[in-house]
Amino acid sequence: MSDRFGDNTPVVKVELKRADAYELIRHDQVLAASEVVTALGASLRAVLAKAVVRRYPDKVVIFQQGEAGSGLLLVLQGDVRLFARKQTDAVELGLVRKGEVLGEGEVLSGEATRRSSAVAQGPVDLAELPREALLVNGALPPALQQALKAIHAARAQALDEMTDFLNRW
Repeated sequence: MSDRFGDNTPVVKVELKRADAYELIRHDQVLAASEVVTALGASLRAVLAKAVVRRYPDKVVIFQQGEAGSGLLLVLQGDVRLFARKQTDAVELGLVRKGEVLGEGEVLSGEATRRSSAVAQGPVDLAELPREALLVNGALPPALQQALKAIHAARAQALDEMTDFLNRW
């Protein structure tokens, strides 16, 4: 076999295989124990079949508050810093780690507008779970809804506390 490098150049063929998010989650203790993964239960494989997995480099803005977006983002690898604005104040809501989610407010409300901003802190892999894929008979399953409400309430409280703190000065 001849190629542009000549007959003596070794050729290495590499087969690229698409990552299977379901297998990744199933074989990772942190991801498998995630509250949202657990809440999805038997529907996890079907939901992940409709998911889009993306990799973001360090310091990249994943999304900004006010942008269109309704999917739930599951952090498969890395950390994401979450920020939000309330009136004129912008505050950090915290770090979202492997196994945790972003976009819970949009999924709960059904509104397709991001309620916060997210920035990658180092390389980050995210699985975007479309809201429609999470619904069963037009509603979120009770366990998933409860998990997302708890996450959303904690972030809303953090936003209120931080903006109240800033406005005291």
